[in-house]
Amino acid sequence: MDTEPAASQFPPNFLAFLKENHIDVDVYNVQKDLPRYVRILRFSQKSACEVCELVQQIRTDAKCDVSEVDGVPGFLRIANQDTKLSQLRAYVAGDIIGMDVSSGIAALSLSVEPGDNVLDLCCAPGAKLLLLAELLAIDAGVSHGTVTGVDISPHRIATCRSLIKKHAGSNKGFVRLYAQDGTTFN
Repeated sequence: MDTEPAASQFPPNFLAFLKENHIDVDVYNVQKDLPRYVRILRFSQKSACEVCELVQQIRTDAKCDVSEVDGVPGFLRIANQDTKLSQLRAYVAGDIIGMDVSSGIAALSLSVEPGDNVLDLCCAPGAKLLLLAELLAIDAGVSHGTVTGVDISPHRIATCRSLIKKHAGSNKGFVRLYAQDGTTFN
């Protein structure tokens, strides 16, 4: 993969700080040609045919390769990181959201089942909350569990609230949000 030299991006005083503290500027190199990841909303409710049609539609709109991420159900890899989600019909229709695959792996590794109660500290922007709410509701849409999201920033909680309101559907009843410091949340 190509990288953009980090030294060309920073002001001289920052470069001097790095040098004084024996920090290699190359740790700030930005990889180019990284893929973009999205998650198919309500993936468990879609047939294999519906997923294939969605992938083909995104491939057409993005004008690049789009593929399912092996081992991470419901996640798609879009080869071009510069793809604008707002230009994808699937995003506009509410069928996908942007979510890094590593965040999805973290949420899926919890093995959340209906009836569980999950606490997500530093929860913004809310994509993991949304995935966890879906996982709570997989069986018959009924759950006694909850996802509690806590973030110190009211602005970031507002972002979570908007995402949940827009995409959670009937699952939004499983989500509670608090603008508080996670270190003292009780």
